[in-house]
Amino acid sequence: MSTHTQQTKKRRPHLFICILILLIALACIFVQRFAGTDIYNKASLPSIDFGNENEADGEWCLILVNKWHPLETENEIDLTELSNGQCVDSRIYPQLQKMFDDARSQGIYPTITSSFRTAKDQQDILESKYEHYQKIGYSDKKAKAYAEEWVAMPGTSEHELGLCVDIASGDSRVTNQEVWDWLAKNSYKYGFIERYTAEKQDITGIIPEEWHYRYVGEKAAKEMYKNGLCLEEYLQNVS
Repeated sequence: MSTHTQQTKKRRPHLFICILILLIALACIFVQRFAGTDIYNKASLPSIDFGNENEADGEWCLILVNKWHPLETENEIDLTELSNGQCVDSRIYPQLQKMFDDARSQGIYPTITSSFRTAKDQQDILESKYEHYQKIGYSDKKAKAYAEEWVAMPGTSEHELGLCVDIASGDSRVTNQEVWDWLAKNSYKYGFIERYTAEKQDITGIIPEEWHYRYVGEKAAKEMYKNGLCLEEYLQNVS
């Protein structure tokens, strides 16, 4: 046997070991990259301590969140996923479904366009709005101001509670305005309120949003509707 052949055979085990090590390293990279990918589940969601999940209407649905009262902690929220992929606090789902069923029985076809958001979701929306205003020619300062006028800062949005939904028409037979008019007249019967109106902008700090509905419980919603109160005013009166 020639010296060259002997050296080649001696190198083969080393070559095999090197290839094996390389494959193991690639496998480790693959596992770290894909096995840790976030999947939408309860374990990865921030939450707020709303109290006893079995109580009907209580303090859990009257938590105030705005730019003056930001969320202080993040805990786990028990969410129900809707048919279109949106998610809400499980405790408001029965009344939300009932409201939608009753609306549809009257020829109004609402759909939910936005619901629960994580703080990161909220930040992404804010940045997207900021970039939009930059692209259409606004200065950085004005783009930031306009973006923050339309989108709440992370930690100050009710969407992070899982207790509110943005609603629009889900059917060409009705307009958004028809859906919003129906909700403005009927949502309180199911424990929801139109959260941000033009009349209360100075109090809420939010421009009018006819599409944004917040669950506060039937008792509070009826009281607010009857007396024309926003959540801030209601909480001040009952404290």
